[in-house]
Order: sequence, then structure tokens, then C-alpha cells
Amino acid sequence: MRIRGIGCSMPDRVVKNDEVLNLIKKYSQPLMNNGQMESILARVKTLFRLSGTQERRWRSDGERAYDFGKRAAEIALERAELKPDDIDLLIYVGVGRGWVEPGMGTFFQNELGMKNATTFDLLDACMSWLRAIHVAYNFLKNGVYKNIMILNVEFNKGYEKWEIQSVDELAYRFAQCTIGESATATILSNGDVEIEPYFVFKTDPSLHDLCKIPLASIGSYNDKERCPELDPLVFFAYSADLFKAAKKMIPKLFKRSAELKKRKCDIAFAHSASATLIDKLAKYLHKDDVIVNLYSKFGNTVSASIPTAMCWALENDRLKRGMHMMLVMGSAGFSAGVCHMVY
Repeated sequence: MRIRGIGCSMPDRVVKNDEVLNLIKKYSQPLMNNGQMESILARVKTLFRLSGTQERRWRSDGERAYDFGKRAAEIALERAELKPDDIDLLIYVGVGRGWVEPGMGTFFQNELGMKNATTFDLLDACMSWLRAIHVAYNFLKNGVYKNIMILNVEFNKGYEKWEIQSVDELAYRFAQCTIGESATATILSNGDVEIEPYFVFKTDPSLHDLCKIPLASIGSYNDKERCPELDPLVFFAYSADLFKAAKKMIPKLFKRSAELKKRKCDIAFAHSASATLIDKLAKYLHKDDVIVNLYSKFGNTVSASIPTAMCWALENDRLKRGMHMMLVMGSAGFSAGVCHMVY
């Protein structure tokens, strides 16, 4: 399996930390006295510094998520030298979506004119793209499909809640301040490669309550949630605990995999949840000289973080054909995954 083409489309609007702080102040100020507000803003600034948060991309007024998804797919098709009719499977993997049912893939298959394809959605939080790479690999290996596109349109403005009434709330609200927007499309086909891709995954389901976007029906499925605020369609994440899990689980995947340890690595990409976390993991795994860390530039682009970084590396002459890539992901669930493949 090889990546035949990959494309990314992001808004031009750069949002710096001060703009996010102003949003918090605007919506939270009426709910508290001035002393509380200053404490909250001071804590957010500290968390920005500790995580390495600086910028993220957001849509401007009037821009639609759909347009970015379509553009990412067009770029990938052009680089792959394929037409929409050549795609026989479209997997939509974005957390970003306009509805729960039917699958978002049906809409994009229609809009992109992929008349010969079938489609389904695959949703596993930020891990979704890497899971889809794994699924696509097995489809291609068994000859089920020839050209597979994986599409995510991570435009998640609207899942946040800027009304923050106490410093304690930042334990599960801070992550929303780091989210950026991006759409990517990845086209996979069979082809001559030096070695076959290799995947390892691990999940600790006891940590499922660390990060969610609840629906109104959440209480019917679990009445023992950790988060005290379960507003429907409002994102929460206990960042410190998620990072702790990542630092524990990801190194274990490497330690326990003789195959991963023996494979060379020319370039590495990791999920962008924190610049500091990426650097620490890279150093621990002895990949600090090859890691591409763009968190401070684009923030957390959810399932699009690794393919967004790959597109940046491709366009900036960091990623070239034949390079051995290590793809490292930690995701709500809590799940960890690593893939090694040749670009």
C-alpha cells in the first residue's frame, strides 16, 4: 500500500491566543466578579505557555466547512493523478460533521461526483484517520478496492462553551481553546513499496470518560460520568489525564513491538494535542531529530492533525518519496496507535 496523493485545505485566518482570551472574557465576565475573571485568564495564559499553544486556524464569516473538504479532495486527486470516478471507496473520518445520520461520506461522495464508489463513516475521535489507514490497508491487501480516499473535515467551531465560571472548570474546558480547523484527503492504492505498513493499537477503556462530545441522551447510557457538565454537543477533555495516559501507553507500544524497534525512521508525525507532549514523546522514543511538530502553528486539528502535518512537510520539502514514516497517535477512548509505513 502507498499513499498515492494527499491534500489539505485550511482557512487563511490565523487566530492567536489573545483572541481566544478575549472570547472567554466576553462570555464569562457577566457571570462573575473581576477577581475571578483575572484568575481564569491568568490560568489560561499559563496553560497556553505550558502546552506551547500559539496559533490556530479558524474560518472567517461566510466560509463553509464543505468548501474546505472539497478542496482537500481535489488536491489529493490531482496529486494522485486520478479522477473522482477512479475512487471506489470513500471513508469519512471527521469528528466534524453536520449530522449524526446518515454517514457524512454519502454527502461528500455525491458532491465530489464519485459515481463508482461506495462509502461509510469511521469514527474513533482523533484516532479516526489512523484507524482508517489500517482498514484501507487490509481492503487493498485483499483486493476488495483499488483506490481508497480517506476524508476528514475537522471544522468543529460550535462545540465549545466560552462561559467559564471558575478556574476549576479549566481542567476540562482548556482543550477547546487549542482547537484548530483543517480538512484533509488521503488517497491510498496498492503499489510497490520497500516494506509493508505495520500497525499496533492499544485501548484502555476505563479512561473513556476523559474526553467526549455528549449527546442529549448520554444519561441513558451512563449515569456515572466524571465531568460535572454534560451539555449536549459541548466538548470537554481532561487534558492533563489524557497526556498522562499518552505518556504511559505510547512508549509501551514501542517497547513491546520488536518490529517497530527494528524499523528505521526518516520522519515522524504525531497527533498535535500539545507541543510539549510531542517533544517529550519524541525524545523518549529517540525521534526528536525527525519529528514534525506543528502544534504551535495549527493547534489541535483533531483527526486531521497527522495528515495536515504531512501535507505541510510535503509542501516544505521535508517529506519525500521513499521516506520511512512513523505515525504516532493518542486519542480519546483512551487509545494509542502507531503506524510505520513508507511514503
